[in-house]
Amino acid sequence: MHIPDGLMAPVVSLVGWIEFPVVFAAVLLLSGKRIKERNLPRVAVLSAGIFVAQMLNFPIGGGTTGHLVGGALFAMISGPTIAVIGMTIVLLIQGLMFGDGGITALGLNAINMAVIAPLTGWGVYSLLKGLSERRGARGKVVGGVVVGAAAWASVFVAAAACAGELAVSYAVSSGTYGIAATVAVPAMLGIHAVIGIGEALITAGVMAYLWSVSPGSVTSTDPNRKTLPGLRGAVSSDTARAVIAILIVFALALPLYFLYSSQGKDGLEKTMQDAGTAEGRPMISSPFEYGQDYFSALFAGILGFLAVALVATVILKLVRMKTVRGEEP
Repeated sequence: MHIPDGLMAPVVSLVGWIEFPVVFAAVLLLSGKRIKERNLPRVAVLSAGIFVAQMLNFPIGGGTTGHLVGGALFAMISGPTIAVIGMTIVLLIQGLMFGDGGITALGLNAINMAVIAPLTGWGVYSLLKGLSERRGARGKVVGGVVVGAAAWASVFVAAAACAGELAVSYAVSSGTYGIAATVAVPAMLGIHAVIGIGEALITAGVMAYLWSVSPGSVTSTDPNRKTLPGLRGAVSSDTARAVIAILIVFALALPLYFLYSSQGKDGLEKTMQDAGTAEGRPMISSPFEYGQDYFSALFAGILGFLAVALVATVILKLVRMKTVRGEEP
């Protein structure tokens, strides 16, 4: 769903660049008090984990692939405002370091995947989570369905927004940019309705695991739990185990990606192919790429993981420090 350079009408891209900073500024104001020092390592690792997860496409048939967006998962674990910040950092690193998503379209990509996806997922989850409060096996099953529905909706609504942007670009540019609504809407919604099922299964599985091994890690942290702050917290045992686990899973899943999905096209790429539209020339040359073989992709994943974790830690810490100073008399 990453929109490349040259696909959108300049005026539509400009609207995205105007809208997103306003939304992001509001999120920063709202999230300051919700960012706790002890949670910084967890949020940084989660952001980095979403980055490597998005590198692993899965096949959905017909030469088309999908990948985890992660917005709903992020929001359910850390809350919606922090999820917007974390997803934005993921998109920044993807676009600036690896050329995944156009710079001119970064505002639109952020609106779709860093705002609409997590807020939709959180909204659906909040509306339905009361259904899963039963105890026992039935409650667990219903809880999984609720989480899956939230994740599916997050992908579908974000795809609908992207389809609308493509259609508007086509209309305002008289067909020079974007994709006609008659192609963009059914293709994007049909493909992402299927991709959303993969998102739902992955998200439900991750949430079920977290609920079973660490219930306090979902949307809240146990206030009685002692966690070392700052750099010491980043290398604490729980955080270190999470980093090792994520990178091991990534390394083990990469061969499956190259076997089954590396030659496929994602949902937006397939829609562009159906419309006979090609990617434009990138606005800037990115210093790195995801890699065409196992070891180069593994290196890219580890590099991106570290970059996202570092940037997330710095940004969240700055937001936290500014909020704390603003509260001082």
